[in-house]
Parts: sequence; structure tokens; C-alpha cells
Amino acid sequence: MSEQPKQFYEFGRFRIDSAQRLLLRDREIVSLTPKVFDMLLTLVESSGEVVSKDFLMKKVWPDTFVEEGNLTQNISLLRKALGEGQNGHQYIETVARRGYRFVARVSLCLEEGNESAREAIGIGTATIDEPVRATTLKSDSNRSRRGGVVEYVSTGARRHPQAVLLSLLLLVFLAAGFIYFLGGSKAVDGSNSVIESIAVLPFVNEAADTDAGYFTDEITESLINNLSKLPKLRVVPRSVVLNYSALQTDPRKIARDLNVRAVLTGRVHRRGDMLSIQVDLIDVANVSQMWGQHYDHRVSDILLVQEDISRDIFENLRLKLSVEEQKQLEAFSLYLKGRNSWRKRTEDGLLQGIEYFRKAIEVDQNYAPAYAGLADCYNMLVVYGISQPKEAFPKAKEAATKALGIDGTLAEARTSLAFIKHRWDWARGEAEAEFQLAIKSKPTYAPAHQWYSSYLVAMGRFDEAIAEAKRAEELEPLSFISNSHLGWILYLAGRYDEAIEHCKRLLEVDPSFFPARRYLGLAYEQKGMYKEAIAQFEQGVKLSSSPLMMSLLGHAYAASGRKAEAERVLADLGQQKQRYVSPYTVATIYAGLGEKDQAFRWLETAFDDRDIWLMNLKVDPLFKPIRSDERFANLLQRTGLGP
Repeated sequence: MSEQPKQFYEFGRFRIDSAQRLLLRDREIVSLTPKVFDMLLTLVESSGEVVSKDFLMKKVWPDTFVEEGNLTQNISLLRKALGEGQNGHQYIETVARRGYRFVARVSLCLEEGNESAREAIGIGTATIDEPVRATTLKSDSNRSRRGGVVEYVSTGARRHPQAVLLSLLLLVFLAAGFIYFLGGSKAVDGSNSVIESIAVLPFVNEAADTDAGYFTDEITESLINNLSKLPKLRVVPRSVVLNYSALQTDPRKIARDLNVRAVLTGRVHRRGDMLSIQVDLIDVANVSQMWGQHYDHRVSDILLVQEDISRDIFENLRLKLSVEEQKQLEAFSLYLKGRNSWRKRTEDGLLQGIEYFRKAIEVDQNYAPAYAGLADCYNMLVVYGISQPKEAFPKAKEAATKALGIDGTLAEARTSLAFIKHRWDWARGEAEAEFQLAIKSKPTYAPAHQWYSSYLVAMGRFDEAIAEAKRAEELEPLSFISNSHLGWILYLAGRYDEAIEHCKRLLEVDPSFFPARRYLGLAYEQKGMYKEAIAQFEQGVKLSSSPLMMSLLGHAYAASGRKAEAERVLADLGQQKQRYVSPYTVATIYAGLGEKDQAFRWLETAFDDRDIWLMNLKVDPLFKPIRSDERFANLLQRTGLGP
């Protein structure tokens, strides 16, 4: 039986060997990551036709949800590999709002026998015996008009014996290179091509803004922690690599000093709310770059940046992981995506976070952090008025309890449970004990300090609350949640000027982060700056469509004497059918209008619902107009907030 012909795509100076998954330029291998190669092959196979973004993402990442930014980054990398600019259109054309089109003329060569080796390494010129009828191409004429026709040719002509011999010898060398690249044997220097040790050098801050140093430290530490989860990889601790800098030291010297096979370097440039990051993985044993990639992300997506880089590094280290180890890494990757979505605090973000955590649990039913993440998403669904307390809190409690059943030392799960005991169970003593246990178990877990500060401020322990909020900010200087939370605590502590300055600085970095607008508006209102407060709340409503933001806007209207607008907000809240409207926040509007009886009627409803915000009743400035009423003291006593 004759051997099946091999297929090669050719365009310009390039040849694609789909069987070996190689791209060659003028006889030399062009280094591409597996995903970038998949993207190139998909575009070439549809040469001349528009390939939609959705199709590309499903084709290249069939089993994983990815952001469109991943697609854009990989297209950019592919363009660089092909030697064209972003809008050069030499090979890849961007079709606005649709996708991409491969516009270069492509030939599909069918080769038989040993001659295929000669063509694969680019020796000589192919002799075309006769065209093979391209019956599978249904739109050649249309493709020609777009500049992307695919031509089928056969290259079965006889060559000179010496040329064949030379091609065979070169094939041997090329095959050896394939084996090395794929990690199947020893390299020339005798070292194993699988990377078993690595040092992550401190990322370099290329921005003039000194605050960007926080980003470089955070990314460096995160990557070290993430890589350390790989069972077959030795990662140099952060405390050791801190003495080195990629700008000052030869990577080969670092590798010798630390006895590692690979060195990871990175550069970070911050422009407003965008991070631009270049990462390079260097195989020191062969003095070669194994992989390099550029990333552009919003500052608020810092976890997604870390997940993207970690995933790409995992893919390029060529580690031979067991099925169980691969499962653990997949669960961890989904967990990071879930945490990134959770941090956004939007309805879409929280619901997407739940999906990621559920997928992580499907991969590994004993992955405790995913249950803790699930609990946190359900908790925040209540905070932002997306779910009713009676619906979400029991689910959150079940997930947190499940996580602790798997790992009783997990600080994330204990923190989730402490939040529930404070906001839902109204168990003050148990809540504080859980917070303290979580902090003792993992002192560096910022949300434990953040939510503990919320507990402390609700109890009127302002100095302790501010200290805990500042600790959370120190631990997560890149987190908008931790940073904006300090503004909330300063507001409840009556330190309005500090709260205003703090939140304004955050909004300069990310104007779309609506929680900072919430706290800024509240502080403005207590300063009597109603115009400024209303502007912040109106913007917050546009950004989040949250009943919580609508209620704050209604109160600001009421307190500033704009009664008609306040009543309109009340009517709008009454029409909310799909989202939970906190009776506590409705009571604030009536308090602002001076309608005490209505305010207390809604506070009683909040008591019956075990409203999440009722725990702030003792210190909430919005209820100043009704604090002298005896009904207020009675309500404090019943909620466990009284003297």
C-alpha cells in the first residue's frame, strides 16, 4: 500500500507542517506557542474567508472559557512572528466587529516519499507535475478577489540522488531538534529538556509612577506561589530571588548561583488603569528563549493577568504531569478565574464567578478553595442586592461548611463563615472568633482583615476597624476592593475628608469602579455637598444598576430637599421585580424625607428579613434624624447592637 501524501501549507517565505506542528521561515523554525500555532492553522485553512472571533476562540480553546483579550494578544503575537505590523495586512486582516481574514496566497503542497523531507526543510524548488483538482474549495473565485486563494499542487517529481541523501541527513538533524523541543530526550549538553527548576526574577517597573512597584511585587510573588503548586517543579523562594534583578545580572549567572534550569523575567509598565507586561522564559542550559509574550490588561483584572501568565508558563515548561496533577492545575486555573470575576462585584462578575467555581468543583470535588469562592459569591449577591438574604446566605453557609469539612484550616472558608455569622446569624461573638481564627491561620489573607474591619466598625470600635482596613490595603495594594473598603470604614468612623481624598485617588485609576463612587458620595453628603454626592450616585447607578446605589441616590435627593426626585426613586424601587431591594436602604430614604413612621416600618421589615445592612444601624449616619426616637433604641436592643 502506498504511503499517504503529506500536506504542507506555503505562503510567502513560510511553510506550515501541520503534522509536526511547525512553522518554517526560509528553512528556520519560527517559535510559536501551541495556541498561536492553532490560531495560524485555523486562519490558513480558511484563507480568504472571514473567521469570526467566536469561532476562533472555540477552535483554539475548545474546553476553556477565555476573554476576547486573550484572542487579541495571540493575534498580536502571530503578527509579530510573521513580521507584520498591527495593520499591515500582509497576512492577517482585521475585519471590524467580525473577526480576521488570512489574505496571503496559500498553496497546499502534497508530497510523497522521501521527497517530502526535502521540501519540509526548503531545499531546492518544488517541481509541479500537475495541479490537483481542488474540488473541496467552493469559493475560489471569491477568494481570489480577496487575495487569499488556496492552490493545491503535487510535488512528486524525481530529485538527484545526492540531493535526496542530503535531505535525509538534514531530516535526521531536524528530527533530533523536534525530539528536543518536545522534551523527549536529552539535550546536547546532557541535561533533560523538561524544565524541573526555575527562578522567577523580580519584575521590573518601567513606569515613572513609583506606585507601580506594587504591581511588580504582586505579580512576581503571585507567579512564584502559582508555579510552586506544580509537583515536579522546584521554584526558588521569593526571599532568595529578591537580591537579583533582570536588568543588572546575567541570567546564566543567576542560574548557576541558584542551581536552576530556567529563569523567568518580566517588565511592567502602567498607563493609567492599564498594565502592559512583557514576560520571557529563558532556558539557561541552551542560552535560548523558550517563550515570550506580551499582555495588556486593566489594573482591576490583576488576577486575570496572573492566571494568563501562569497558564502560559505551565504550557511551555513541558512538564510531564499525571492525570491527577493536571486535574489539580485545571481546578486551580478555574479558581483564579472565579476570584477575578468575584472581585469585580458586578452582577455579571459574581454570576460568572459562581460558574467558574462550579466548574472547578466538577474537575475536583475535593478542591476546598472553590467551595470558599462559591460562598463568597453568594455573600456578595446579597450585598449588592442581586439575591435575597434568605435565598443566598443558606447556600453560602453550605458551601463554606463544605470547604471547612475538606480543609479545616482554610482561612478563605473560615472568613466566609465569619461573614455569614455576622451578617445573617447575628452571632456577634461567634463571628469575631471566626475572624480571629482566619487571621491566625493566614495572616496575609486580606479579605479576613477587610470583613473583620466591617464587624468592628459596626460595633463602634473605630480605631481597630481602621487598623484592620489599612492592613487589608497593605496586603492587597492592587485590589480596588481592599482599597475602596478603607474609604467605607473612614466614612462610618466620621472621618469624611479622609474618605473623600482616598476614594478620589482610586477613581483616578479606575473611574468605572462603582463601590468607590458609593463611598465618595456618602462622604460628600455628610459634608453637605449634595450636588457632588448626587453626581457620584447617579454615575454609580449607571455603572451598576444596583438597587443599593438607587437607594443612596434617593436618600441624597431627600436630604437635599428634592422630594419629588426622592419619591420617584421610591417608585422605581417598588417596581423592581427581578432584584432584591433592601428594606433597610428604603428606610434611609424615608428618614431623609423626615417620615419617621415610614422609616421605622421599613426597618421592621428589614428586621424580619434579617437584612444584611441592619448590622450597621448603630453607626450609620443616614439615620441621625431618627436616633432620638425610642423605637430606634428598641431596635438596637433586639438586633444585639444595644449597650
